[in-house]
Amino acid sequence: MGELIKHLKPNFFIPGAAKSGTTTLHDILNTHPEISMSSIKEPGYWKNKNFNEFGSTEIINYQNLFIKTRKIKGESSTAYMYYDRFINNIKNNYEEPPKFIFILRNPIDRYISHVNWMKGLGLEKNKLGEIINISAEFNFKEYNDYPKYYYEFGLYYRWIKRFLNDFGNDNIKIITFEKLLKNKLSTINECFDFIGVRPLNKIKEINSNKTREIVFPSAYHFIRKSFSGKMKYTKIGKYFLPKKIRTIIKGLIKFAIKNWISIESKKQKVSNKHRKILREKYYEDVKALKKELNYDFPEWEDFKINQ
Repeated sequence: MGELIKHLKPNFFIPGAAKSGTTTLHDILNTHPEISMSSIKEPGYWKNKNFNEFGSTEIINYQNLFIKTRKIKGESSTAYMYYDRFINNIKNNYEEPPKFIFILRNPIDRYISHVNWMKGLGLEKNKLGEIINISAEFNFKEYNDYPKYYYEFGLYYRWIKRFLNDFGNDNIKIITFEKLLKNKLSTINECFDFIGVRPLNKIKEINSNKTREIVFPSAYHFIRKSFSGKMKYTKIGKYFLPKKIRTIIKGLIKFAIKNWISIESKKQKVSNKHRKILREKYYEDVKALKKELNYDFPEWEDFKINQ
C-alpha cells in the first residue's frame, strides 16, 4: 500500500473580506523572498465540499500551487471567511492553528465595490440605490458561483468572532484597506512580522484586481460555466468526445476566458442619503467589532463617534 499523501498546510491564510483588497495583499506578500502565495488566488481548497474525499490528484495539484523552496506558504480565498466548513477542516487537520490575516474595508465602500463588480460582470441589473433601499436581512447560504451577499459580507464582527473563538487573538491579524493604501510599507511589514519573516525596506507598487466591465457578458458566463462543468451539455459531452478532443476544447475555452475583452468600468457612486442608510445597516456590527478588537477604526469616516 502506498504512502498516505497528506494535505499541504499553509502557514497562514487571508480569508477576506471580499472586495477589500485581498488580491493586492496576496500579490504584495508574494514579493517577499521567504513567502510563496498560492499561484492561483482563491483555490477554495479548504472549504471544498469534497475535502474529505480528496485523493492524491487533488492533494498534489494543491501542493503544486506553491513554490516548495519558500519557507512560508500562504493562501487567499475570501469564501473561507464565511464557511463553517473551512474552520472545521482547519481544526481537524492542524495540530497548531495557522495564522489568519483579515483585510477589512469600510463596509459601506465594500458594499458599493461589490455591487460595481457584479455590474461589471453583467450579473447585476438593478441600480445601486434600488439595492441599498432593500431592507437588510441576514440571508446567507453557501455559494458556488459569484455571490450577491452585498450586505452579509460586510458584517465583519459576525464572521471574525468565530475565528477569534476557535483560534484565539494571537493567531489573527486585522489590517484595513484604507491603511494599506495610506501606509503601504509599514502595514505590510506588520504582516511580515506577524507571519514571522523579516521586514522589507521597500515594496513594489501593486494595485491588483481593478473592477472592469466585460464585453458580451452572457456569452462570457456561458463559456465560463461550460469550462467549470456546470452546464448539462458538458457532462454529456464526455461520453461522445474523445479525451484528446475534450482536452483541446478545454484549453481553448480557458484561453478565451483568461483573455476575454473588458473595458474600464463605469462605477456607480452613492449619494449621501444612501451612505446614511448603509451606515444604519452596519452600525451595530461595527460597534461590536470596535469593542471586540479594542480599536476604533478612525479611518472609517462614516463610523466616527460624532457622525
